Amino acid sequence: MYIQIWSISMGVQDQKIPQFAVIKQYLEQQIKTAQWAPGRQIPTEQSLADTFSVSRMTARRAVQQLADAGLLERTQGSGTFVADTPKKIPYVVLKDPVKAAKGDNNHHHKMISADAIQATSTIAKLLRLQTDTLVFQLTLLHQRDDNPIQWQQIWVNRTFAPALLKQKLDKIDPNDYLHWVCPSQKTDYQVKAVTPSASQRLELSLSNQDTPSCLQLSRREWSGDSIFSFSIMLHPADGYFLGDDFEDIK
Repeated sequence: MYIQIWSISMGVQDQKIPQFAVIKQYLEQQIKTAQWAPGRQIPTEQSLADTFSVSRMTARRAVQQLADAGLLERTQGSGTFVADTPKKIPYVVLKDPVKAAKGDNNHHHKMISADAIQATSTIAKLLRLQTDTLVFQLTLLHQRDDNPIQWQQIWVNRTFAPALLKQKLDKIDPNDYLHWVCPSQKTDYQVKAVTPSASQRLELSLSNQDTPSCLQLSRREWSGDSIFSFSIMLHPADGYFLGDDFEDIK
């Protein structure tokens, strides 16, 4: 087996490069430059150890990290192979009726409640806080042309927006204020169908003849390694959809 090893300058910083990292970099280069195609078996750990003059354990560490990253597949009794190129997963567009209403200058909201409460065990886990920690809980109704389009409840880690309840929340959308004081760096979503409570049906102006289900969008927003808010948004199921708008069939 022939392996080309690039030269490494022996400056003070370079001398600190772990041996496993050199092997890992070599393997990554072979994979990412397509020198090794998906399905190709890579050299054994012992072969890599001999080539780079390191212990087998050091070689194993490099291989295992690439396997954990999904670049390699390890098969017991057969060896280690270059993983297949991951298939691109089509993404689903989440239509935001509130954002659309704001864009058309047809949005306003009604605050239902805004309080500091002790977090339940469920909310505490979602925000990664201790149970009974004081958090802000806000409930509001979003409307377009005086028609309700979304019922929302938000729980906020007070550390990130300590002055939230001091704002004129009947004039300022709490979501806009939160994103101003703490821009979201990462967002988690979950979508499911739910049956709204009696109070939620009343706020959304749903009669007994209307669809019994609502589409619930749950959202958790991060700032760095911390979660600053979790919210639940309910939409009448017949007025909300996921994906693209088939304008050609309208």
